[in-house]
Amino acid sequence: MIAVFHIFAKTLMTCIKGPHRPREILNHMYLMGIGSLPIILVATAFAGMVFTLEIAFHMDTALHTVEMIPGFTGQFVLRELGIAIPALLLVAKVGASTAAEVGTMKVTEQIDALRLLQIDPIEYLVYPRFVASIIAVASLTIISIFVTLVCAISVAVLKYNFGFLEYLNSLTQFVSDKDLLCALVKGMVFGAVIPIISCYYGFYCKAGAEGVGNATTNSVVTSTILVIVLDFLLTFAFSMIL
Repeated sequence: MIAVFHIFAKTLMTCIKGPHRPREILNHMYLMGIGSLPIILVATAFAGMVFTLEIAFHMDTALHTVEMIPGFTGQFVLRELGIAIPALLLVAKVGASTAAEVGTMKVTEQIDALRLLQIDPIEYLVYPRFVASIIAVASLTIISIFVTLVCAISVAVLKYNFGFLEYLNSLTQFVSDKDLLCALVKGMVFGAVIPIISCYYGFYCKAGAEGVGNATTNSVVTSTILVIVLDFLLTFAFSMIL
């Protein structure tokens, strides 16, 4: 645990004093953001459609009306669904990849070679991924919210006979800029967690293929749990503040 906080603190110090490595940051942003975009688009699109169908079914059963679909859907998408899905997908995709890559470097003594060259592994490996992940996850969160809402609106218009403007008007009564702010903050926090945990397990990976495999698995499990716990804590905090 102390090692995690050390990596995090050293990464924050690098954000302030440099070196900032813009080329590496852009490269990781492309890999994390553009590389993850197709799977996130598919997952969030179907999530939006499924959630609309489910909420409509239960609302019709309990209240015998579906007029509140826009409000329930909008708030849940902006506060949970559009944020959690990209974060958890990136944990599985980017987190696993980072842990395996850094773990392999540790096993093959490439990290020791960096130290011999007087290159700080945290500055060289963690910092670019940290900054890129924050920007990528925040950006993908906004995209996933938009795609989820578009698909939710499509189902509501085609199946439940909502008018497009009617849906948007109802939606604006329930969501606000504060919900979008909540989504962005959550996305940035989740984006900061993924590379820190992944690189930690990579740095402390045991020798051999089994060690790399265990580090990758532990990274994904730990990051997933942290995302869920932080989601609860941030949701609770925003519910008290906003």
